[in-house]
Amino acid sequence: MLAIPADVLLQVHEATNGQALFLIEDMSFSDWASLVPVMQTRPQDLSDKIKELASNIADVCKKAAIENKELNLIVAKAKKVILGLHGYDTTHLDTAGWVSTNDTADTFTDNYISSIALTPAELEYFKQKEVMRRQSAHLDISSSARDTSHKFAKNSPFLPLASSTWTEKAMQRVHNRSWKLDTFNYTAPISVNAYMALADLTAADIDNCHTAARNATIYFPAGRAGLDADFPPISSLEKGKCSQRPLLHQKGIPKFPADLLELKKLWNGGRPFLKCPCPGCEANFTWLDHMIWYIIGNLDKLDPLAPSDKIRMLEFQALLRTSWKKPVLAQITFTFMREYMLKILHLVTENRNITPEEILGFEDFKNVPFVRKFTAALLPNAEGLLAQTPSRRNGSIDFEDNSLRRCTSTADHGRRKTWLENQQRKR
Repeated sequence: MLAIPADVLLQVHEATNGQALFLIEDMSFSDWASLVPVMQTRPQDLSDKIKELASNIADVCKKAAIENKELNLIVAKAKKVILGLHGYDTTHLDTAGWVSTNDTADTFTDNYISSIALTPAELEYFKQKEVMRRQSAHLDISSSARDTSHKFAKNSPFLPLASSTWTEKAMQRVHNRSWKLDTFNYTAPISVNAYMALADLTAADIDNCHTAARNATIYFPAGRAGLDADFPPISSLEKGKCSQRPLLHQKGIPKFPADLLELKKLWNGGRPFLKCPCPGCEANFTWLDHMIWYIIGNLDKLDPLAPSDKIRMLEFQALLRTSWKKPVLAQITFTFMREYMLKILHLVTENRNITPEEILGFEDFKNVPFVRKFTAALLPNAEGLLAQTPSRRNGSIDFEDNSLRRCTSTADHGRRKTWLENQQRKR
């Protein structure tokens, strides 16, 4: 999808050729995306960038293997704290995450392997596959298409603690239909740097997103008319869904959850989503990043009539750089909001008796309106924090006045067409 030239693919292939960990097989989407700006603006640094990725791949794979084994336990521990704080039953979590030793047993006995007389090369390959199998044995996801109500049932997972590495592998197992996973709360494994490369964003754009996240800024609230930016109908993502063109909205920053369902949805405050405008089509909904991730792996869904994937890729990039730029900026803003959420969750998990004042006293959280609002929503008896929200300081950057406002909708179509024509001429 990123149109990596053949010579670059060869460099990546050769970077770890002959080693047990093969870089070209273990690179994430965001790793590949990080090569794009280097190729375009600093080609002289490309070799060093690939060497950097190669030198880190062993550590990345090691962390992924540990996460596969321990994620269930980590999530269960945090979930028990959060549910307990809100007075919900946690007995179903007492043994959650513990792994049976049978899961790590060898698939075949040594005697059986000896009896089939494998060559040294075959035996080495088989051993590598056995190690990979054991490392992935605890990757527990749901790949079945079930009614969405199960995602918010009593015992369903909801804390988005999985890394992007885990999430990317999980999404591949459901054919990049992220909404098929066991919770709606996972985000697509697209890093901020990857969004920057795809949408041609600047450091100033990202700074504005940081400011918007700090200020808990919502630019497409669900109660108002949504943004029409030529998004594909949700029926193109999944059969049976609405064929009307969806509009973009953002989830609001929630107040203290009144029930378990609201508690599980708390982690999506500020998140951009697509929904058709039809009254009564409540199921025709998807997160913006889930749509983007699915399109990345299924470019034909964007324009079935295009003569090639190259043209579809150009059209996709044109959308991201023009009419979809505002939504992408909103998604990055949510990414930073989610980072705040997870930092707060970590503090609460480590010390369930931590007070709101102690959380707000951390250096990174001082004078951050979003942290104040989310802490008030997460911790019982902390609603009083909302009355103490400090006013915006003079001179602070306004997100909409910068990146968002530069993407005026009246010029989007013309700029996208011009950009696409220029790219085609270059080819």
